[in-house]
Amino acid sequence: MPARDRKASTIDLAEDLSVLSPERAKEFLVAALEPDTRSGVLRFSKVPSVIVRPEAIVNIQRQLEQTIGGSSKGILYLSGERSARDGMNPFESIVSTRAPLTLANARRLMDASALLGWGRLEISLFDPENGRLVLAVTNSPLARAYGASKKPVCHFLTGWIAGLGRSLLEREVLCEETACAAQGRGRCEFELRPIGPP
Repeated sequence: MPARDRKASTIDLAEDLSVLSPERAKEFLVAALEPDTRSGVLRFSKVPSVIVRPEAIVNIQRQLEQTIGGSSKGILYLSGERSARDGMNPFESIVSTRAPLTLANARRLMDASALLGWGRLEISLFDPENGRLVLAVTNSPLARAYGASKKPVCHFLTGWIAGLGRSLLEREVLCEETACAAQGRGRCEFELRPIGPP
């Protein structure tokens, strides 16, 4: 079977990612992936990446919870926050992630994250003057993999959303998961509030 000609792809990087059909989404992802079996490196939009099941992240979380208890929440939050700051590069061909991040680009980034299996993120409240942002995630892979819980469990995602919110609001923020699908809720909800003056 001949190799697929990546340059012949009909993918339009300006396309609205939130309405792609499953076939079109597959085309979009295939055009962005560059596997190299000889080196073992997979690049997504030219950035080295890995495909990992949510259970792998949840297994790390559960081990941290067993080993260090409540501090695990902070470690995962800070890891997510750092990932938002350092890890948006794979999206640069899809979204201009240079500061300041615009609301339109944040929405596009959330659509790209949905393509990668991080659930459907939606902004419920955007109040930049007061440094507030409320987001909801339908189908959080972390909540789904974690299973039933009395408390919210999407700590890594909470930190990632905090990092996104910091870029979008251009100020220091704290993010809290106020509802989680692991608690039996229909979706996970996240509230960002400012830390200190603007």
